[in-house]
Amino acid sequence: MKVKSLMERKVRIPFRVGVAFSSMLFGVAVFGVASTGPASAATKTITLQFWNTYNQADQEGGTIAKVIIPRFEKLNPGIKVDSVYVPYGDLLTKFISSSAAGNPPDVLRSDIAWVAQLSQQGLLVNVGKLSGFAAIKKASLPGPLATTEVGGHYWGFPDDTNTQALYWNKADFAAAGISGPPTTIDQLVSDAQTLTVTSKQQYGLGVDGTDIWNTAPYIWSMGGSFTNGKYSEASGYMDSAATVTAVTTLVNLLKAGNIGSDFQGGASAVSGEQGFPKGQYAMYIDGPWAVPTYSGEGFTDYGIAPFPSGAGGSVSTVGGEDTVVAKDGHHISAAEKFAEFLDTPFAQLAMAKQGDMSALKTTAAQEVKDTPYYSVFTKQLLTARIRANSAGYSQMDTDWSNALGEILAGNMTVSAGLQQAAQSADQALAGS
Repeated sequence: MKVKSLMERKVRIPFRVGVAFSSMLFGVAVFGVASTGPASAATKTITLQFWNTYNQADQEGGTIAKVIIPRFEKLNPGIKVDSVYVPYGDLLTKFISSSAAGNPPDVLRSDIAWVAQLSQQGLLVNVGKLSGFAAIKKASLPGPLATTEVGGHYWGFPDDTNTQALYWNKADFAAAGISGPPTTIDQLVSDAQTLTVTSKQQYGLGVDGTDIWNTAPYIWSMGGSFTNGKYSEASGYMDSAATVTAVTTLVNLLKAGNIGSDFQGGASAVSGEQGFPKGQYAMYIDGPWAVPTYSGEGFTDYGIAPFPSGAGGSVSTVGGEDTVVAKDGHHISAAEKFAEFLDTPFAQLAMAKQGDMSALKTTAAQEVKDTPYYSVFTKQLLTARIRANSAGYSQMDTDWSNALGEILAGNMTVSAGLQQAAQSADQALAGS
């Protein structure tokens, strides 16, 4: 997602980007996609449909449309690419329905959480069989690569990776007499209370939704969990004592008026990314894409810090997208070429400058050099976890989000709500 999105693959235990990431961080290698060569006069130009959620409000959407696609088209005469923006909330269902109708886009920039579901529904090409995939596999970071693997096969190309870190408003902190960002969960709670100024409609903390992407850093860092390591069971994990404690902490902050409207959502809700630069939220978590957005708005008075540590450590969520090729697409060969091109150093580094961290270990050193603020996110990735790599993830996420919504509305107790969510999630995971 941009999420913010993202999401997981067939891994036996939650992947943690650790020593492997740091040891490979500065490796450099170059690979690319061969041009198809000049088109003959008789060659008919084909147009690929490329569905994605690139942000249209900043340079992310412009970079893919005006920099990357033109380069690909120049190297591959006879192939045009039509970049089509689809709102994140509509993209998955629209892709599934268009596939069922026999008219899917040729290429999809998929949230990593969807790859297992789409592959098991038979909607994707097994790109692991392509000759160019071996080089991409070798160059990829293990976490992003793992998001594409289901059942021992690779169903997509790792496109980008990211995680969330803590954004804090320096002016708000200074006004409250707090010298710097919280480093522990206890400090986060205390600071959220101190930073809440009702007269200014300022909330100490923004939590951008009840879904797993937005709540997992709190749950995991406080020692809670969602499933077992095999992503086959939620009962005993999603409703564990540690998870209950973590959710209760968030509920209490909301009841006290320390968390803003973004948590429960609704027509009048203000997202963290919107409210943070306006002083409506003193703290919130977000990914690296927020930095270009704020730069474009001229907002600079903020800091970025690792997520505060709790009983489970400082744990955030691995996000990102994978590039997948529709099995029933109209131009599969050309689509595969374009998907491979998005994993070239040229494309990866161009998008990295717009907040989409590269999925390749071979470009990591250059992207950190080009974009120094990535250092916070690369540090956070050392302990970040992936969400359940299961075809049942989307339903599990819905079960969790709905239950948490009922809890926040006061319709269910924390324990009862999480037990219900866990039982529903068990069914979703069992059917995957």
